[in-house]
Amino acid sequence: MPSFDRKTPLLHRRFLRSLSALPFLGALSCAPVGLAASATSVQWICSTETHRWHERAGEFVAPGALTPGDMLVLDPQQRFQTIDGFGGCFNELGWEALTALPAEMREAALKELFSPDGANFTLGRAPIGANDFSLGWYSLNETAGDYAMKNFSIERTREDLIPYIKAAMRFQPKLGIWATPWCPPSWMTTNGRYRQGEMKRDPQTLAAYALYFSKFVQAWRAEGINLYAIHPQNEMALNTNVYPQCVWDANTLNVFLRDHLLPQLRRDGIDIEVWLGTVVNEHLSEYVDPVLGDPQTGPDIVGVGYQYGGQKTLLATHEKYPAKKLAQTETECYGGGNAWDQALLTFGHLIEDTNHFANSYFFWNIVLDESGLSRWNWRQNSLLTVDRKTETVRYNPEFYAMKHFSAFVLPGAQRIAVSGGPFKDVVAFQNPDGSRVLIIDNATDREVSAILDADGTPVRLKIPAQSMNTLMLR
Repeated sequence: MPSFDRKTPLLHRRFLRSLSALPFLGALSCAPVGLAASATSVQWICSTETHRWHERAGEFVAPGALTPGDMLVLDPQQRFQTIDGFGGCFNELGWEALTALPAEMREAALKELFSPDGANFTLGRAPIGANDFSLGWYSLNETAGDYAMKNFSIERTREDLIPYIKAAMRFQPKLGIWATPWCPPSWMTTNGRYRQGEMKRDPQTLAAYALYFSKFVQAWRAEGINLYAIHPQNEMALNTNVYPQCVWDANTLNVFLRDHLLPQLRRDGIDIEVWLGTVVNEHLSEYVDPVLGDPQTGPDIVGVGYQYGGQKTLLATHEKYPAKKLAQTETECYGGGNAWDQALLTFGHLIEDTNHFANSYFFWNIVLDESGLSRWNWRQNSLLTVDRKTETVRYNPEFYAMKHFSAFVLPGAQRIAVSGGPFKDVVAFQNPDGSRVLIIDNATDREVSAILDADGTPVRLKIPAQSMNTLMLR
């Protein structure tokens, strides 16, 4: 078992103890014999398709054996965005799958996802009303013409979503949640349906919808949910699929935010982050510029949430609106294959998107059953798969892609510069406690050798083919 002094952060003590059961345990000390005990140590966790989450060791390199340009160098003096956290989306079908397990197995799965000893998810996403992985269609007020929201109710969310989130909070008490609708109440759409319609544009409907949001925030906070942000619409450019969707044009969205939602929240004394999201469009001119460029709306929008094609715009958004936060709000859902090559793609996106100034990152389905199907026969990937017949849990490859970040990169960490080495997909961070994290993706079909500068001590790393890697330097 590793030994610690009182200055060792609690999270890192717990993490190292959790590694004691793994093969190859032991942090690599970068101090030659006789060097002070304060010398840098390196902890390297690697995942391959056949050997996930195992510890590896580097090799010391004689200075004369170095080749210029081969060395990976971390530079904490060059700092970029602050990391808010990592997590996934709480969907009703996920809770249905988890409740099919015996209580102790369900608790073990939630602990592995949310505990600081596990993946350490500190943030989460939730739908306002139905989404494509809910148990069926609903909104929080289906009484047509109820502009005063007298029939607004969160009763349905007390059945699944709130218990799901509170179960996670047992392991992450300060879990932060942001929420967004996939569709407004059906009577607020142009076709009176929960799909293939558009948001009505009349002021009475927009004002009622702002009140709907306000009541939701107040009601969920009264339930003890740490709701820190809201986004007005999931994928506001799309409405051609079978599940809940609704299209907004950019002007209507800006009018809703500027003239209705933001004023309603101010009148009700609600302090919550309002984001522009979730955006799938690649061009700033389509939604981002009309909203952030409005001198009345823009200053009150905290950030932009991107998913799918919108991810390509993270860097451009930061360059044009550097004061705004950025979130990758949903990973690619694929088709339920839960394959290693898909996880490597997700891992590569995590590196690329954090290099492009994302402050937070969210997986889509945290948990699904063995079918992977939605109520609309939409099959997708998940971090965990629950087999209801055998009452077992499978940790899928993308679970490790997320954990390689979330278990090491803590809220409040800052991205730092990293240079040199043979890798295209690499990113580095410094945690609030001073520890540094280097994350490397080797998506090639061959082992790649690199040398890490561990505060003046060169260490050779032989990075396996098709692998995810995290190194923590203390």
